[in-house]
Amino acid sequence: MTERHELRWGGFAGLAFVVLAMLGRFLPGNAPTVGDSDSTISSWLSDHRTTILFSSLMWAAAAGLVIWFSAAFAEAIRERAERSDVHLALLAGSVLVGGAIFVNAGLTAATAFGIDGRDAAITRSMYDLSAVMTTMIGFAAALPLAAAGIGVLRTHVMPNWLGYLGLLAAVVSFIGAFGVFADSGTFVAGGMLMTTVPLLLSAVWIIGASGYMVREHLPELTTGDAAVPQM
Repeated sequence: MTERHELRWGGFAGLAFVVLAMLGRFLPGNAPTVGDSDSTISSWLSDHRTTILFSSLMWAAAAGLVIWFSAAFAEAIRERAERSDVHLALLAGSVLVGGAIFVNAGLTAATAFGIDGRDAAITRSMYDLSAVMTTMIGFAAALPLAAAGIGVLRTHVMPNWLGYLGLLAAVVSFIGAFGVFADSGTFVAGGMLMTTVPLLLSAVWIIGASGYMVREHLPELTTGDAAVPQM
């Protein structure tokens, strides 16, 4: 059975992930899109080099925290539905997302690190790659979010509204990944609508789930006719 401190620390990890992810996303300011010129992108990277590197470090740390949070959440689901594969999908999906976030953070840092003296065309290629990867993370995120939503609705480990919110976040993340087909306009890859909106919705879900985990507001496990408090 999951110990109280394991669930609590998993909840704290989820909250810490949200804080670092928000700082990582908004600290550098409004980034140019892949539809902007090579000189605009290079100038922005040069002017914001330090904050971009700090942002990349925050994302790298957040990558591990989201796996920690998901592992604790998956364990809570497993205890209530041992014969289901939902908790495995949640855990595997979180590892996929965490790995993609870490790799993308490294790519973003490398793009800003060597900006001075590098050919603008090379910088543009690296920037486009990071934008596309950021957008495609939505496909990866859809798996653990959907698994978490289904797990909540099946086990009632948390209120049903969190289950529906998880499913909504999964759908929005999945749709956002289709931004890879746009290189300009509102739906551009790496843009606000296709990446930041799914991130914010996912963050709201994580905050809600983490709050219940930190406060230990989970239903009791039942064994036969006897209720076993969640420890």
